[in-house]
Amino acid sequence: MICTNCFNAEYEPITVTKDVVINGRQHTIHGVECNKCSSCGDIIFTHQQSLALDKKRINLEFSSKPALTAQQLKLLRKILNMSLEDVCDLLHIGKNSYGRWERGEVEISPSMNLLVHQLIERFPEAKANLIESEMTAEIEKAKERYLSNSISLGEFIRNVTKATKILPDIICDKIGLKAADLDRIENNELALEDIPVKVAVNILKEFHLTTDNLRQLLENTMMINSLRGKVSLVHARQTKYGKEGLSQQAKSINKILERYVMEGDFTEKRTINPEYIKKVGNYLKDMDRIGRP
Repeated sequence: MICTNCFNAEYEPITVTKDVVINGRQHTIHGVECNKCSSCGDIIFTHQQSLALDKKRINLEFSSKPALTAQQLKLLRKILNMSLEDVCDLLHIGKNSYGRWERGEVEISPSMNLLVHQLIERFPEAKANLIESEMTAEIEKAKERYLSNSISLGEFIRNVTKATKILPDIICDKIGLKAADLDRIENNELALEDIPVKVAVNILKEFHLTTDNLRQLLENTMMINSLRGKVSLVHARQTKYGKEGLSQQAKSINKILERYVMEGDFTEKRTINPEYIKKVGNYLKDMDRIGRP
Protein backbone atom coordinates (compact mmCIF):
# COMPACT_ATOMS: atom_id res chain seq x y z
CA MET A 1 0.00 0.00 0.00
CA ILE A 2 1.42 3.38 -1.07
CA CYS A 3 2.06 5.93 1.69
CA THR A 4 -0.81 8.41 1.86
CA ASN A 5 1.47 10.98 3.49
CA CYS A 6 4.39 11.30 1.05
CA PHE A 7 3.34 9.04 -1.85
CA ASN A 8 7.03 8.09 -2.32
CA ALA A 9 7.11 4.58 -0.87
CA GLU A 10 4.94 1.80 0.44
CA TYR A 11 4.01 0.97 4.02
CA GLU A 12 5.90 -1.98 5.50
CA PRO A 13 4.77 -4.08 8.51
CA ILE A 14 6.73 -3.49 11.75
CA THR A 15 6.27 -3.96 15.51
CA VAL A 16 6.58 -1.09 17.99
CA THR A 17 5.98 -0.29 21.64
CA LYS A 18 3.10 1.99 22.51
CA ASP A 19 2.39 3.97 25.69
CA VAL A 20 -1.21 4.03 26.91
CA VAL A 21 -2.84 5.60 29.97
CA ILE A 22 -5.02 3.26 32.04
CA ASN A 23 -6.73 4.45 35.21
CA GLY A 24 -4.54 7.53 35.28
CA ARG A 25 -1.28 5.55 35.05
CA GLN A 26 0.99 5.13 32.02
CA HIS A 27 1.67 1.61 30.76
CA THR A 28 3.78 0.34 27.85
CA ILE A 29 2.43 -2.26 25.44
CA HIS A 30 5.11 -4.21 23.57
CA GLY A 31 4.91 -6.00 20.23
CA VAL A 32 2.27 -3.75 18.68
CA GLU A 33 1.88 -4.52 14.97
CA CYS A 34 1.48 -1.59 12.55
CA ASN A 35 2.74 -0.32 9.17
CA LYS A 36 5.47 2.27 8.56
CA CYS A 37 6.47 4.19 5.46
CA SER A 38 10.15 3.54 4.66
CA SER A 39 10.46 7.04 3.18
CA CYS A 40 8.76 9.51 5.58
CA GLY A 41 8.23 7.27 8.62
CA ASP A 42 4.45 7.71 8.72
CA ILE A 43 2.74 4.98 10.79
CA ILE A 44 -0.76 3.61 10.26
CA PHE A 45 -2.85 0.81 11.74
CA THR A 46 -5.09 -1.45 9.75
CA HIS A 47 -8.50 -2.29 11.15
CA GLN A 48 -7.26 -5.69 12.37
CA GLN A 49 -4.16 -4.14 13.93
CA SER A 50 -6.29 -1.57 15.76
CA LEU A 51 -8.50 -4.36 17.13
CA ALA A 52 -5.43 -6.28 18.29
CA LEU A 53 -4.11 -3.17 20.07
CA ASP A 54 -7.47 -2.61 21.76
CA LYS A 55 -7.49 -6.24 22.92
CA LYS A 56 -4.05 -5.84 24.50
CA ARG A 57 -5.10 -2.59 26.18
CA ILE A 58 -8.28 -4.18 27.58
CA ASN A 59 -6.34 -7.21 28.86
CA LEU A 60 -3.90 -4.85 30.55
CA GLU A 61 -6.77 -2.90 32.10
CA PHE A 62 -8.33 -6.11 33.42
CA SER A 63 -5.05 -7.25 34.97
CA SER A 64 -4.27 -3.83 36.47
CA LYS A 65 -7.20 -4.10 38.90
CA PRO A 66 -6.73 -6.49 41.82
CA ALA A 67 -9.56 -8.97 42.28
CA LEU A 68 -12.02 -7.68 44.87
CA THR A 69 -12.39 -9.91 47.93
CA ALA A 70 -15.65 -11.06 49.48
CA GLN A 71 -15.09 -8.66 52.39
CA GLN A 72 -14.52 -5.70 50.04
CA LEU A 73 -17.71 -6.49 48.15
CA LYS A 74 -19.65 -6.60 51.44
CA LEU A 75 -18.16 -3.27 52.50
CA LEU A 76 -19.02 -1.69 49.16
CA ARG A 77 -22.72 -2.41 49.67
CA LYS A 78 -22.49 -1.07 53.22
CA ILE A 79 -20.79 2.13 52.06
CA LEU A 80 -23.31 2.68 49.26
CA ASN A 81 -26.21 1.62 51.52
CA MET A 82 -27.50 -0.79 48.91
CA SER A 83 -29.41 -4.03 49.19
CA LEU A 84 -28.34 -7.08 47.18
CA GLU A 85 -31.20 -6.42 44.78
CA ASP A 86 -30.15 -2.78 44.38
CA VAL A 87 -26.53 -3.54 43.50
CA CYS A 88 -27.50 -6.40 41.15
CA ASP A 89 -29.92 -4.10 39.30
CA LEU A 90 -27.20 -1.45 39.06
CA LEU A 91 -24.68 -3.89 37.61
CA HIS A 92 -27.30 -5.66 35.43
CA ILE A 93 -26.50 -9.08 36.83
CA GLY A 94 -28.60 -11.89 38.28
CA LYS A 95 -29.98 -11.29 41.76
CA ASN A 96 -27.90 -14.07 43.34
CA SER A 97 -24.56 -13.36 41.63
CA TYR A 98 -23.32 -10.62 43.95
CA GLY A 99 -24.39 -12.65 46.99
CA ARG A 100 -22.27 -15.60 45.85
CA TRP A 101 -19.27 -13.27 45.42
CA GLU A 102 -19.82 -11.83 48.90
CA ARG A 103 -20.01 -15.27 50.48
CA GLY A 104 -16.88 -16.38 48.67
CA GLU A 105 -18.70 -19.21 46.92
CA VAL A 106 -17.37 -18.12 43.51
CA GLU A 107 -14.70 -15.62 42.47
CA ILE A 108 -15.73 -12.47 40.66
CA SER A 109 -14.94 -12.66 36.94
CA PRO A 110 -12.28 -10.31 35.46
CA SER A 111 -14.85 -8.37 33.45
CA MET A 112 -17.20 -7.90 36.41
CA ASN A 113 -14.24 -7.08 38.66
CA LEU A 114 -13.36 -4.22 36.32
CA LEU A 115 -16.98 -3.06 36.22
CA VAL A 116 -17.25 -2.98 40.03
CA HIS A 117 -13.92 -1.13 40.22
CA GLN A 118 -15.38 1.48 37.87
CA LEU A 119 -18.35 1.79 40.23
CA ILE A 120 -15.99 2.28 43.18
CA GLU A 121 -14.15 5.03 41.29
CA ARG A 122 -17.34 7.10 41.18
CA PHE A 123 -17.71 7.30 44.97
CA PRO A 124 -14.90 9.00 46.97
CA GLU A 125 -15.96 7.27 50.20
CA ALA A 126 -15.79 3.85 48.53
CA LYS A 127 -12.37 4.63 47.07
CA ALA A 128 -11.01 5.72 50.46
CA ASN A 129 -12.18 2.50 52.12
CA LEU A 130 -11.48 -0.07 49.42
CA ILE A 131 -8.48 1.15 47.41
CA GLU A 132 -5.25 1.05 49.42
CA SER A 133 -3.52 3.84 47.50
CA GLU A 134 -6.57 6.11 47.88
CA MET A 135 -6.80 5.34 51.60
CA THR A 136 -3.11 6.18 52.06
CA ALA A 137 -3.47 9.48 50.21
CA GLU A 138 -6.59 10.51 52.16
CA ILE A 139 -5.00 9.68 55.52
CA GLU A 140 -1.87 11.65 54.62
CA LYS A 141 -3.94 14.72 53.70
CA ALA A 142 -5.97 14.47 56.90
CA LYS A 143 -2.84 13.97 59.00
CA GLU A 144 -1.29 17.16 57.68
CA ARG A 145 -4.49 19.03 58.52
CA TYR A 146 -5.31 17.63 61.95
CA LEU A 147 -2.07 16.60 63.63
CA SER A 148 -1.25 20.08 64.95
CA ASN A 149 -4.90 20.66 65.98
CA SER A 150 -5.38 17.40 67.90
CA ILE A 151 -4.54 17.41 71.59
CA SER A 152 -4.74 13.65 72.15
CA LEU A 153 -4.38 10.37 70.33
CA GLY A 154 -8.13 9.85 70.56
CA GLU A 155 -8.94 13.25 69.07
CA PHE A 156 -6.43 12.75 66.26
CA ILE A 157 -7.89 9.38 65.25
CA ARG A 158 -11.44 10.74 65.46
CA ASN A 159 -10.56 13.73 63.28
CA VAL A 160 -8.77 11.68 60.64
CA THR A 161 -11.44 8.98 60.37
CA LYS A 162 -14.20 11.59 60.20
CA ALA A 163 -12.40 13.54 57.46
CA THR A 164 -11.55 10.45 55.38
CA LYS A 165 -14.85 8.63 56.09
CA ILE A 166 -12.96 5.41 56.63
CA LEU A 167 -15.21 2.90 58.37
CA PRO A 168 -14.44 1.81 61.95
CA ASP A 169 -14.32 -1.81 60.72
CA ILE A 170 -11.46 -0.90 58.41
CA ILE A 171 -9.57 0.99 61.13
CA CYS A 172 -9.97 -1.91 63.57
CA ASP A 173 -8.70 -4.38 60.99
CA LYS A 174 -5.72 -2.18 60.11
CA ILE A 175 -4.49 -1.57 63.65
CA GLY A 176 -5.57 -4.89 65.16
CA LEU A 177 -8.24 -3.81 67.63
CA LYS A 178 -11.78 -4.73 68.54
CA ALA A 179 -14.44 -2.06 67.99
CA ALA A 180 -14.90 -1.54 71.75
CA ASP A 181 -11.17 -0.89 72.24
CA LEU A 182 -11.13 1.56 69.32
CA ASP A 183 -13.95 3.48 71.04
CA ARG A 184 -11.91 3.54 74.25
CA ILE A 185 -8.86 4.89 72.39
CA GLU A 186 -10.98 7.58 70.69
CA ASN A 187 -12.37 8.56 74.12
CA ASN A 188 -8.87 8.44 75.68
CA GLU A 189 -10.04 5.81 78.14
CA LEU A 190 -7.48 3.15 77.27
CA ALA A 191 -4.47 3.47 79.56
CA LEU A 192 -1.06 3.47 77.94
CA GLU A 193 -0.11 0.13 79.47
CA ASP A 194 -3.23 -1.37 77.89
CA ILE A 195 -2.16 -0.37 74.37
CA PRO A 196 0.07 -3.22 73.11
CA VAL A 197 3.29 -2.16 71.41
CA LYS A 198 2.15 -3.88 68.20
CA VAL A 199 -1.05 -1.81 68.16
CA ALA A 200 0.90 1.40 68.81
CA VAL A 201 3.18 0.55 65.87
CA ASN A 202 0.16 -0.15 63.64
CA ILE A 203 -1.33 3.22 64.62
CA LEU A 204 1.97 4.89 63.84
CA LYS A 205 2.20 3.24 60.40
CA GLU A 206 -1.45 3.49 59.34
CA PHE A 207 -1.78 7.15 60.35
CA HIS A 208 1.68 8.10 59.06
CA LEU A 209 2.98 9.33 62.42
CA THR A 210 6.52 9.62 63.70
CA THR A 211 7.50 8.30 67.12
CA ASP A 212 7.71 11.94 68.29
CA ASN A 213 4.15 12.54 67.07
CA LEU A 214 3.01 9.43 68.91
CA ARG A 215 4.84 10.41 72.09
CA GLN A 216 3.21 13.84 72.23
CA LEU A 217 -0.28 12.51 71.58
CA LEU A 218 0.13 9.76 74.17
CA GLU A 219 1.50 12.13 76.82
CA ASN A 220 -1.53 14.40 76.35
CA THR A 221 -3.73 11.32 76.58
CA MET A 222 -2.07 10.44 79.89
CA MET A 223 -2.80 13.98 81.14
CA ILE A 224 -6.47 13.59 80.19
CA ASN A 225 -6.71 10.27 82.02
CA SER A 226 -5.17 11.79 85.15
CA LEU A 227 -7.91 14.46 85.25
CA ARG A 228 -10.95 12.22 84.92
CA GLY A 229 -11.89 12.67 88.56
CA LYS A 230 -12.35 16.41 87.99
CA VAL A 231 -15.34 15.92 85.69
CA SER A 232 -18.60 14.66 87.16
CA LEU A 233 -21.49 13.09 85.31
CA VAL A 234 -23.39 16.36 85.78
CA HIS A 235 -21.02 18.02 83.31
CA ALA A 236 -21.61 15.40 80.63
CA ARG A 237 -24.19 16.04 77.95
CA GLN A 238 -26.62 13.14 77.84
CA THR A 239 -29.92 12.96 75.99
CA LYS A 240 -30.16 9.19 75.64
CA TYR A 241 -30.16 6.25 78.01
CA GLY A 242 -28.99 2.68 78.10
CA LYS A 243 -25.92 1.58 76.14
CA GLU A 244 -26.23 4.45 73.68
CA GLY A 245 -26.55 6.92 76.55
CA LEU A 246 -23.40 5.60 78.23
CA SER A 247 -21.50 5.90 74.95
CA GLN A 248 -22.69 9.49 74.52
CA GLN A 249 -21.75 10.26 78.10
CA ALA A 250 -18.20 8.89 77.64
CA LYS A 251 -17.70 10.98 74.49
CA SER A 252 -19.00 14.09 76.25
CA ILE A 253 -16.72 13.67 79.27
CA ASN A 254 -13.75 13.08 76.99
CA LYS A 255 -14.39 16.26 74.98
CA ILE A 256 -14.62 18.30 78.18
CA LEU A 257 -11.28 16.88 79.33
CA GLU A 258 -9.64 17.48 75.95
CA ARG A 259 -10.76 21.11 76.04
CA TYR A 260 -9.55 21.44 79.63
CA VAL A 261 -6.09 20.12 78.76
CA MET A 262 -5.89 22.23 75.60
CA GLU A 263 -6.72 25.47 77.39
CA GLY A 264 -5.07 24.71 80.74
CA ASP A 265 -1.59 25.76 81.84
CA PHE A 266 -0.17 22.78 83.70
CA THR A 267 3.12 23.03 85.50
CA GLU A 268 3.27 19.25 85.94
CA LYS A 269 3.49 17.45 82.61
CA ARG A 270 2.99 13.76 82.05
CA THR A 271 5.89 12.00 80.39
CA ILE A 272 5.76 8.64 78.72
CA ASN A 273 8.15 5.90 79.76
CA PRO A 274 11.11 6.06 77.33
CA GLU A 275 11.22 2.26 77.33
CA TYR A 276 7.76 2.13 75.77
CA ILE A 277 8.75 4.40 72.88
CA LYS A 278 11.98 2.44 72.53
CA LYS A 279 10.00 -0.79 72.20
CA VAL A 280 7.77 0.85 69.58
CA GLY A 281 10.84 1.98 67.62
CA ASN A 282 12.47 -1.46 67.79
CA TYR A 283 9.27 -3.23 66.74
CA LEU A 284 8.94 -0.84 63.80
CA LYS A 285 12.55 -1.51 62.72
CA ASP A 286 11.96 -5.25 62.91
CA MET A 287 8.83 -4.93 60.74
CA ASP A 288 10.72 -2.89 58.13
CA ARG A 289 13.67 -5.28 58.21
CA ILE A 290 11.65 -8.40 57.46
CA GLY A 291 9.33 -6.58 55.05
CA ARG A 292 6.09 -7.15 56.91
CA PRO A 293 3.11 -4.90 56.06
